[in-house]
Amino acid sequence: MNTLTMLTLLGTVAGTWPMWGGDLTHQSVQLLKGAITSPVIKWRFATGDWVEWQYAAIADVDGDGAKEVVIGSRDHNLYCLRGTDGTVKWTFTAGGWVYPAASIADVDGDGRLEIVIGSWDRNVYCLRGSDGTQKWAFATGNSVYSSSAVSDVDGDGKLEVVVGSWDNKVYCLRGSDGTQKWAFTTGLWVQSSPAIADVDGDGKLEVIVGSADYQVYCLRGSDGTQKWAFTTGNYVLSSPAIADVDGDGKLEVIVGSSDCKVYCLRGSDGTQKWAFTTDSAVQSSPAIADVDGDGKLEVVIGSNNHKVYCLRGSDGTQKWVYTANSRVHTPGVLVDIDGDNRFEYLVPQYGSSTLYCLNAENGSVAWQITLANNIHAPFAGDIDGDGCSEIIVGTHDPDAQGYRVFALDDPGNAQGCGTVDVEEGLGSSFEFKSVGKSIYLFMPKEAQVSLAIYDAQGRLVQRLYDGVLSSGGHTFNPTLEAKGVYMAVLRYQGGMRSLKFIR
Repeated sequence: MNTLTMLTLLGTVAGTWPMWGGDLTHQSVQLLKGAITSPVIKWRFATGDWVEWQYAAIADVDGDGAKEVVIGSRDHNLYCLRGTDGTVKWTFTAGGWVYPAASIADVDGDGRLEIVIGSWDRNVYCLRGSDGTQKWAFATGNSVYSSSAVSDVDGDGKLEVVVGSWDNKVYCLRGSDGTQKWAFTTGLWVQSSPAIADVDGDGKLEVIVGSADYQVYCLRGSDGTQKWAFTTGNYVLSSPAIADVDGDGKLEVIVGSSDCKVYCLRGSDGTQKWAFTTDSAVQSSPAIADVDGDGKLEVVIGSNNHKVYCLRGSDGTQKWVYTANSRVHTPGVLVDIDGDNRFEYLVPQYGSSTLYCLNAENGSVAWQITLANNIHAPFAGDIDGDGCSEIIVGTHDPDAQGYRVFALDDPGNAQGCGTVDVEEGLGSSFEFKSVGKSIYLFMPKEAQVSLAIYDAQGRLVQRLYDGVLSSGGHTFNPTLEAKGVYMAVLRYQGGMRSLKFIR
C-alpha cells in the first residue's frame, strides 16, 4: 500500500498525486503521523539558487517502489531526488525560475505518472516521472508562479491541468497533450494557485482562484466562465482553501488578501461570511483542520506581520496567535509530526533560518531547528517508505556547507506511525465499513462528505460521492475492473476516515 498517497488528504473532489499539501481544496493537512520530537537532518541537497516557494511533492514517480521528492529552484532546475538519501535521480532544466509546486498525476491516462510544473520562462511543462523528459509544453504569455491543479474539471472522464499566469489568465489545459480547453482573463496577474471543488452543490466542479486585480474568482470547470467574484481591498496572492468551516453542510472559501484580511466566503455565491483583520498583508495560504479536538474546524494562516493566527471556522474569531521572527509568507502545513494524535503547524518564514513547529491546539512551540535562511513552505510526508511522516524544507540562502534543501526525521527512524484519529463531529453511531463488494456508510446526521476509491498506487479509481449526504445508512458499489488492494477515503466536516479493502 502506498502509505503517503493513501493517508494524505487526497482531495474532496478528485484525486491525483500529492500537490499543495496533498489535496485540490488546499486544506494543507497531512494525516500520516511522524515521530519527530527532536528533529535531525536526514539528508541535505545543494541547489544552485533559491528553492521554490511552494510545496515539494512526494511520490513514487518512476514506479520503482520507492518514494521520490520533486522540488524546483530558481536555478532553473526541477530536481527528482531519492527520498531515502536525497541523491539525484534526474533533473529537468527549464528556461527560467521554477517556483511553483509540482503536481503529480497520470495526466494522459497511459498508466504512468507525469509531473506538471510551471516556470518563469512562460511555460507549463508536463514531464515523464520515469526520467524527467518532456511530454508536452504549453506557452503562456508571461511567467508562471501559480501551482497547477490536476482534475477532471469538466466531467469528460479525462484529466485537465488548471494553472494561473502573470499574463492575467487562468488556463485549463488537456492533460493528454497540453492543448488549451479554455482560458479566463482577469484584470491583473495570477499568482494564486487554483483550488477545485463543487463549491455550490450543483454537482459540477468549480475553480477558485485569486488575482492581483483584488478579486477572488469562481469559474465553471466546464468552460471557465465566471460564476461569481468577490472584491477585496488589495492583491490576492494567497491561494484559497475550501472546506465546510462552520458546519452548515455547505462549502466555504477561505483566502487571504494584501488588504490585511482573511476572508470566509460562501461557496454558493461568493458573499462574505466573515473577515478577520490583521495589521499586515496576508500572502500566506490557509491550513484547515480541527486542531484542538472540539469537533469544529479552525483556520491557521500566516501574515506579513510575523504572526501565525488560529481562527474559529465558525466566525473567524481568534483562538490564538504566535509571533514568529519574520514574515510568514507561504503556506504552512498541519501534521501530527510527533505522533501525539494532535496536529502541529510547521511555520514558513521569510528572513529567518529557523523552522518552528507549533502545537496547533494553542500555538506554543513544540520544537525548533536552525537550517538556512528563509524557510519556504515546509512539506510533510513519508519520503522513505517507513510509514511515518518526515519533513522537506526548501530555503533561500545556503547553510555553511552550501545546502538549501533539508529532509528532517526522528533520530530513531521510527516505523509505522499510523494516522491521526480524526473522527470528531459525527458521533459514536457513525459507521464506515466494507460489506461484501460494497462500502457501507451510516451517517448519524446530515453532512458534506466526499468518498473516493484509490488503488494501491494511490491513483484515483472512482469518485463515489461528493456533496451533502443525508442521515441514515448508505451503500456504495465501486466499479473495480482489476483485483487488488484498494482504499476508500472519506472526508467530512471535522474528520477523515480511510478503509482498506481487497477485491
